[in-house]
Amino acid sequence: MSALVLVADSDPFNLRLLSELCSSLGYDVMSAADGGAVLDALARQRPSLVLMDAGLPVMDGFNVLGILKADAGLRDVPVLLVTQEDDEHSRERALALGANHCLQKPFRPLEVQQRLREVIDASDPDAKPDRERREGSGRVIVDPLTQLGTVNQLLISLDYEFTRAMRYKHALSCVVVACRNGDELTQRLGDGIAATVILPMANTIKGGIRTVDHVFRSGELEFTILLPETQEEGASIVVQRLKALLRELHDRSQAPQPLLTVAAATLSTRGVNDGEALYAAAKRAVG
Repeated sequence: MSALVLVADSDPFNLRLLSELCSSLGYDVMSAADGGAVLDALARQRPSLVLMDAGLPVMDGFNVLGILKADAGLRDVPVLLVTQEDDEHSRERALALGANHCLQKPFRPLEVQQRLREVIDASDPDAKPDRERREGSGRVIVDPLTQLGTVNQLLISLDYEFTRAMRYKHALSCVVVACRNGDELTQRLGDGIAATVILPMANTIKGGIRTVDHVFRSGELEFTILLPETQEEGASIVVQRLKALLRELHDRSQAPQPLLTVAAATLSTRGVNDGEALYAAAKRAVG
C-alpha cells in the first residue's frame, strides 16, 4: 500500500505545492486548511505522516502536535512541522513537542521530498518497496552521482520559485553551467569522467552559492542554479564567481580541460513568462 500523507496549510498555494510534492512521490494525500480540520482528518483515518504549517488558523500546529502526541493511538505518527525561515524558537518548540523534523519557508522542493521519503521509509516499512519500484521506473529525485536534484526536480522548483516570485513581486534568476566539449571528454575519459570532471564541478558549484539557492544536475555535463530574490546584478556576480572557481579548479586538474560556459537569465529577460521559459533563456545565453 502507498503511504498516506496529511498535508495542512491555510495558504492554497502552499497547500497545492506540498500536496503535489507528496503525490509526485507516489504517496496518497489528504489535505486540511486549519488545525481543526487536521484533527477531524486524524479522527477519520490514520496517516503515515503529518506535514503541517506551525501557523495554522483555528488551532495552530503546535497545539495540534501536542494533542496528537498525547493520543496513545496517534503519538507514533511522524510529524513534519513547517516554520518560518530562521525561526529558531519555533523549531526548538516543535522538536520539544515531538515533531520529527522542521521544514522552513520558503520551501526547497527537493529538501521537502527528501525529508518526506526519509521519515516515511523509517516509520512505514510498507512504503519502501513501493519507492524502490518507482525508482526502478526512473522517478528518482536525486542524481545518484552528485546528490543534486534531477531535471524533474528542477522543473518542479522552477514552477514554485517563478510562481512565488510573481506572487510576492520578488526577483528570481537562473544560472546554467554548460560544457561545450562534453562528447570529446566522454570519449577520452570514459567512466573516469565522473570522478575527474563531473563530481569536482558539482562540488565547486555547491561551494560557490548561498544556502538558499537551488542547484541541479540538468544534463550529463550541465548544471542549473536557481537564485531566489536575485536580480540581474546579483546573478552577474554569481556568474563571475562560478567562472573563477571553475577556472581555478581545472587549472589544478591533470584531466583534459572542459570548455565551460556560464550564463544567467532573470525575470526581466525577454520572453520569460514562466519557470521553464526562464531556464530556456539561461540555456540560450550559454549558447
